[in-house]
Amino acid sequence: MATRPQIRPKLTLALLTIVYVVNFVDRQLVGIVGQPMKAELGLSDTQLGLLGGVAFALFYTVLGLPIARVADRRSRVGIVALSLALWSAMTALCGMAGSFTQLLAARIGVGVGEAGCAPASQSLVADLYPPERRATALSLLSLGIPIGMLIGAVAGGWIGQTLGWRAAFLALGLPGIVLAGIVALVLREPERPSVAADAPSMAKVALTLLRRPAFLHMAAGATLASFAGYGLTSFAVPLVIRRFELPLGIAATGYGLVAGLGIGLGIGMGGWLADRLGRRYQGAPGYVAAAGVLIAALLFQFALSQMAPLALAAASIIPLVGAHLYFGPTYGVTANCVGSRERATAVAILLMAMNAIGLGLGPLAVGALSDHFARAASIDLCPGSMPCPAASAAGLTKALRLDLIVYVWAALHFLLAARALRRDQLHRLAR
Repeated sequence: MATRPQIRPKLTLALLTIVYVVNFVDRQLVGIVGQPMKAELGLSDTQLGLLGGVAFALFYTVLGLPIARVADRRSRVGIVALSLALWSAMTALCGMAGSFTQLLAARIGVGVGEAGCAPASQSLVADLYPPERRATALSLLSLGIPIGMLIGAVAGGWIGQTLGWRAAFLALGLPGIVLAGIVALVLREPERPSVAADAPSMAKVALTLLRRPAFLHMAAGATLASFAGYGLTSFAVPLVIRRFELPLGIAATGYGLVAGLGIGLGIGMGGWLADRLGRRYQGAPGYVAAAGVLIAALLFQFALSQMAPLALAAASIIPLVGAHLYFGPTYGVTANCVGSRERATAVAILLMAMNAIGLGLGPLAVGALSDHFARAASIDLCPGSMPCPAASAAGLTKALRLDLIVYVWAALHFLLAARALRRDQLHRLAR
């Protein structure tokens, strides 16, 4: 019998993190080059919100579950490689779009491709690390988010400023196709129970999760936090350009550096804190997540009141850390609720809520509110024009202030999750 190739957890985690980097480089490009896209194609903030949210999230969410079912039965490595190739090609096609409709179709294609990435990747990582180290490992995987945001913002901003927004999509989309080939050649599938021992049905996995109040509240908190977070990050670069009249390259670079640092620290610290405090406090994942989003709700409001770009950037770092502490704890609780052949489906169920509501509706809500408030502000700031730059900046700022209130709602669910985790521990000790 041939010897099965050795699985190297650190190599697998590192390469999958790079895939996550590409995932978020491509996903957030609309937010980075949204202002020149808006100017060239005559788009509204609502349409930008549709491109950054609903167009992507709808198909990402709908296809996430069936692809996850395949991942629980077949090669997760193959799914990651194929998904990466597809969304990278569709990102490049965004740069060739000549209208809002064509952009919408290409963004749908990006969502279809990215639907296979997270469930399969997180299932692979969860199988390679024990429960006591799982939240940390999943947080390290999620570091691809801030790294991708940093690279996408800096590279996308400067390419967009010097060569145009279309070149940014082409230059940052095409390398993913090469990476897909590397993934297929290098990664190996960890051993799981025999295929004959088929994965539980989707309904059974969903029922298992529905019976766990800790999961339900962590998922609700994460969904609300992602709603607020995606609404904020999707319009961060347009906000800076409108308020301070900065060039795209400088605005995007500043955003990328601040977001990369703050989000990276938040994601990394969240999993580490949950694992470390979890040795003493069973409700640690919920407490860590709740503390983070409350910090975000308070300090982001302070950041938005700053009247200079450097002050705004400095004031945003700590709330960005807090706003992303929930990632590791949420994924860790989800993975610990189910077995090996259920994890991809469980993650897909979690992401279905987070992305359908958070990513799908967060940017759209902020965009629609921004258009509404800008029209109202134009009456006072620039009567006779629709709307002027000052009104556009004022409308977006007001929309983001309302968006931040959702973080408080998220904190309530994280605290309820902490109580449920403590109750679970007491039940186990009583047996």
